[in-house]
Amino acid sequence: MKTWILFGICALMPIQTDRISVKILMSLSIPILIFTGCTSAKYQQMQNERDLRREAYEDAQRKDTSKRSRDFLSDDMLGKWRFLELVVEERGGSEDLLKVKAARAARRLKGLTLRFWKSGEAAYNYQIEKMMTKTHGTYTTRTVHREDKPKSGRIHFYPISGTKISDLLFNFAKGIPQQILLSDGETFSTILKIDIPSISMKEGQMDLTLDLGMILAPHGWLHRGNIRCSFERIE
Repeated sequence: MKTWILFGICALMPIQTDRISVKILMSLSIPILIFTGCTSAKYQQMQNERDLRREAYEDAQRKDTSKRSRDFLSDDMLGKWRFLELVVEERGGSEDLLKVKAARAARRLKGLTLRFWKSGEAAYNYQIEKMMTKTHGTYTTRTVHREDKPKSGRIHFYPISGTKISDLLFNFAKGIPQQILLSDGETFSTILKIDIPSISMKEGQMDLTLDLGMILAPHGWLHRGNIRCSFERIE
């Protein structure tokens, strides 16, 4: 009998040992899992913070590059400019009526002088001189990054008094219809906007250009052309 009892105890000892080992492993694995989870969460948080800092830095770099490019074009405009010509540059279609209106506007603009100057670090100002309508205000430019036209973009005039320059130059083109081809193939009809012309600088000349947009002709889409108002530098 004693022999059978000892045998039973010996047989149970490995089972008890295994249970103790499992308990020990389980008690050790819980802190390990907690530590691993905390480490992963902390690493993810650090990664997210790095991503946010990188995105903020890249955004600041883009804004700085855009501002320097914009100011560069605005700086090129500083000085005095005298009206040179106002022409309709047509493309593939007749714009005879618009040409007549442009010729009348050109006679009215003869002698027009624009002066651009900078006050402080960021304020760009303009003034119309040698005309009955006195006007002044501020302006900003937004450049289009193109290697073939590095000194080009769009210009916004913000009048403080008097007539807007865009109205003074292109008012005769108000009310002209144009059409826009949407991405889904539909056609959208609208009216030509004259308030934000494009600007192009070259040696001794500044061009303010109004794109006449597209029309749907019987043989397909037709680009009507541009109205270009040019100035020559005098100071």
